[in-house]
Amino acid sequence: MEARSALLLGLLSVFGIAVAEDEAFSVTSQNQPPSFCRNIACPKYELVKKYDSFELRQYEETRWVRTSLKQDFFGLQMVASFRRLFKYISGNNAEELKINMTLPVVIYMPLKQPPAGNSTMSFFVSHEVENPPEPTNPEVYLDSVPTASFYVKTFGGYALEFTYKKQAKALAEELRNRDLPFDDSYFVRVGYNPPYEFENRHNEVWYMAK
Repeated sequence: MEARSALLLGLLSVFGIAVAEDEAFSVTSQNQPPSFCRNIACPKYELVKKYDSFELRQYEETRWVRTSLKQDFFGLQMVASFRRLFKYISGNNAEELKINMTLPVVIYMPLKQPPAGNSTMSFFVSHEVENPPEPTNPEVYLDSVPTASFYVKTFGGYALEFTYKKQAKALAEELRNRDLPFDDSYFVRVGYNPPYEFENRHNEVWYMAK
């Protein structure tokens, strides 16, 4: 319990810094995002099909700033990974450019060998940033994802790692039961709320559709 409390306090401090920044969590002026994005820039998608407990979305091409995420028993490395990304958008980049905080915070979770433990944490880079500056930290890098479709399962509450894994397993079973092809080598855990928000939380798990 003490370790979990330490993790929560660490994440609270990180997100507290984000909220304190003038440009963090700013409102986008065009193309109103989904309600769960709370008027913060997030990836755009089209709803392809709605199922009973999940949906199929097609996301447009997106850009991300990423960093490695080491797996540890208590998840303390999440704080370190978040800080690296937040420093990047706070001006720790080649142009010393401050970039608005976006949603969601995305974690890639490999399920099969290889790769072993090659998790990453990512921030979405808004299209408002025409030319994202290069990171100065060698552990941070820019990446892009072409247009792709994902099966998405949404759930509420305060989600820890085991919660995401449980929801991802449930989604995988539903997809297999419906004979819907998907990439089962990894899933994506997706969060839209800082740790200090305990109500109306929105969480997702994704599998890429084949």
